[in-house]
Amino acid sequence: MEGKKILIIDDDVTALDLVDFLFEEKGFDVVRRADGISALENVEEIKPDIILIDLMMPRMNGQECVRQIRAKGIKIPIVAFTALDDPEVHQEARDAGCNLVLTKPCKPSTLVVHIEKLLK
Repeated sequence: MEGKKILIIDDDVTALDLVDFLFEEKGFDVVRRADGISALENVEEIKPDIILIDLMMPRMNGQECVRQIRAKGIKIPIVAFTALDDPEVHQEARDAGCNLVLTKPCKPSTLVVHIEKLLK
């Protein structure tokens, strides 16, 4: 989606590289952060159209990061992308403010479809 900015927050460099490549191929402007604390430092200046966040990260987990993003009044879509296939963890992410929770791994095309749908 040309001109759309996605903020990807994940401590796994390989995951960041793969998702970065996937969304750049689709025309997104990709901004990467390795943890929630660094994302929170300038999320307002980044002005993403959507956020893709891992839930298990050092320093601050994804749910807490999402809570703090929502506390700033930021209402853009947030997608949790996690290796945890646990209904309680998924519900906790939704309760924190995520619009959608997807389990890794998933097909790249599935991830893109969900992101594009949330941006429409």
